Amino acid sequence: MPTRTELPDAGLSVTDAHAELLDARLPGLLEGLYLHGSIGFGGEFHRGSDVDFVAVTSRRPSDPDCEVLRKVHADIDKQWPQPAYDGFYVVADDLAGSPDEVPDGPGVLHGWFDVGTHADVSHITWRELRDHGVTLRGKDLRDMKVWSDDEALLRATRDNLDTYWRAQLEAMEHHPREASLPQAAEWGALGVPRLVHLLVTGAPTSKSGAARWALDTYPAHRQIVEEALRVRERPDDPSEYAADPDRRRRDLVALMGELIADGVGRSVLPPGSAPSAT
Repeated sequence: MPTRTELPDAGLSVTDAHAELLDARLPGLLEGLYLHGSIGFGGEFHRGSDVDFVAVTSRRPSDPDCEVLRKVHADIDKQWPQPAYDGFYVVADDLAGSPDEVPDGPGVLHGWFDVGTHADVSHITWRELRDHGVTLRGKDLRDMKVWSDDEALLRATRDNLDTYWRAQLEAMEHHPREASLPQAAEWGALGVPRLVHLLVTGAPTSKSGAARWALDTYPAHRQIVEEALRVRERPDDPSEYAADPDRRRRDLVALMGELIADGVGRSVLPPGSAPSAT
C-alpha cells in the first residue's frame, strides 16, 4: 500500500481540502478517509486518473448532513475540477460486511452529488481497500476489518462484464462517432482487460497494469491497447489512428468482444485459489 508521502500532489491537495471542509462544516462526522483505485497501485497515477475516496463517518449522514455534503462537494468541484474526485460515505460496519448489504447513502460521481446507490459500493472496491487502499485519516486500513469474498468478487466481476460492458459494446454500433474517439479507446481497452485480469489471475490491478498484461495475453490486439495506454499516459504523443479513427473503433470493438467472451466464459476460481471471506 502506498503511504501518504508517496501520493501525487494533486491527490493530496483535494483530499486535504475535503477533510478540512468536513471538519469545519460537520465537526465530528469524518472518522476515516481512504483512497482506492489506480492511486493505490504505486506509480500508476496519471494525468487522466481519478481520485477515488471512501469516507467513513461516525454516523449515517442525516438529510441536513447530506445538504451540507452537497455544498462541500460543489466547492471541491469548483476549486479542483481535475482530477475527478469521486467517492461515497459509509460507516465502519459497512466495510466489515458485504457491499451488497450497504444501504443507500451519499456519494459523488463525475462532480454529481446524490443520495442513493453508488456505483463504487462494490466487491472490487472492498478488495482494493483491503489490499491496496491508502489511509489518509483515521484507523489504518491494515488494522480494520474489510470484508472480501473471492467467489463473490469473481461472480460480480463476470456479471459486470456480461451486463454493463456487453451493453456498452452493443451501444458502440449505434454511436460510431463516439466509439471512434481516443477517450473511448482508453475507457474500453483498459476497463475490460482490468476485469478479465482479475478473473484470470484472481488479483486486482490498475488500468495501466491491466493494459500491460493484455499486451502479453492478447498480442493480436496490441495496437489498440497501446493506443489506450498512449491516451492515458502520454496524451501529447501522436496517435497511430489519427488518419483513420474508424479503424480505432473497429479494433476497440474486436478487443472488447473477445475479452468479454473470455471473461464471461470463466466459471471457476483461478488455479491455485480457493473461496475465502475475510
